Amino acid sequence: MDVDALRNLSLDTIREEYKKYLNNLEGIGDNTRRTAFTDSFYLWRREGKDCFWDTVLSDDFEETAKMRLTECLRENSSGNVDSLVSGYLSHLRRFRSFVLEDSTDVSVVDDYQVLKDFLLDIDCLEPLAEYTEKMNIFDVLKITKTEIRHSNMLEWLMSPNENHGLGTSVIKAFVQYATTAFPDSSEAFDNLLMDFHEFEIMREWMNIDIVAISHSQKYVLCIENKIDTGEHDSQLMRYRKTIEENFPDYRRQYIFLSPEGIESSEPDIWCSMSYQDVLRIIENARKKAQLLPDADLLISNYIEAVRRDIVGDEKLARICAKIYAEHQRALDLIYENKPDRAADIAAIFRKWAQEKDNKGELHVDLEKSIKTYTRFTTDTMTSILPEMDEAVSGWSSKTPYFYEIVNNQGKEFGCF
Repeated sequence: MDVDALRNLSLDTIREEYKKYLNNLEGIGDNTRRTAFTDSFYLWRREGKDCFWDTVLSDDFEETAKMRLTECLRENSSGNVDSLVSGYLSHLRRFRSFVLEDSTDVSVVDDYQVLKDFLLDIDCLEPLAEYTEKMNIFDVLKITKTEIRHSNMLEWLMSPNENHGLGTSVIKAFVQYATTAFPDSSEAFDNLLMDFHEFEIMREWMNIDIVAISHSQKYVLCIENKIDTGEHDSQLMRYRKTIEENFPDYRRQYIFLSPEGIESSEPDIWCSMSYQDVLRIIENARKKAQLLPDADLLISNYIEAVRRDIVGDEKLARICAKIYAEHQRALDLIYENKPDRAADIAAIFRKWAQEKDNKGELHVDLEKSIKTYTRFTTDTMTSILPEMDEAVSGWSSKTPYFYEIVNNQGKEFGCF
């Protein structure tokens, strides 16, 4: 194939040529063909023709494509960018093979073959066994990244009179951490010498994630916990003022907790704390205690879940990176075609649209539909906005409009 000639073609013409290629390509399903027909050209639609071709023909294709897709999706998508990039990259990789297969010595490996190679090397997954074969209650309940559940767990661990068996170790360590963050405070000794048995731990008091308070010692610790979100609406300033107004003569300390320990908007008041610090506190407290089996199991599961899903397990990351490097195309293919809620919901929308199409009530365009959008037209609107002579719309279609059933990761829906 003449790459220079191909670069001079319009997007609509290239899509038609690529459609023929996909229809003759064995080893991919109809859903993948329909999605590829649209998603392969995402960069062209969003960033323009030059960016698209520079990416497709880049000598360092994998890194360049991933970088540009990530940047583009962050600017234009409300979904999970990390999960979307893999799908778009897989489609763009297949289009690159289509472009180069006749002009270079690059061989296009059949999808079935890469899956076969992966299965023949299934022992490569053995190092993951220690992570996948153990039961973890936080995985079962699907709450490993749910902010409110982590706050509930921390409340339990910090409460000195709860049945976890850790006593005052955790609350004391949190106070020590906050005090160490501002060592020049005149109240440091008073804070470190408190009787921690008297503490009361409250959740969502005045919308604040965790408040630890000792009325007899006139001390309050305020903790704002962020996992998947950042600050918004001047939260920390509002919470600080709430604490100051309700406890004017108390000694006050503030912790801004996040996975990486990012700096707060009020760094001179709110000390930053990471979940790595939380793990250190819990593990140190656990070493000094004799725990009952049930409490020990729960705390062990929590430590494992935080290390793996919040902080990041370096060993696990290395194992996954090695497996992915060896079987990238197979794993991308599996991810692209994995069943999920969004795909199930999209299938329902498309079935409904197809039934309406068969009755002549609307006209669904499956080639312009993807998992997140089901697009259709109606005779009434088309009479107002008729088709154009050339495909110059944002969808590379002669149709100047579409109704869209929006499917946001299978969680939110709407029609526009």
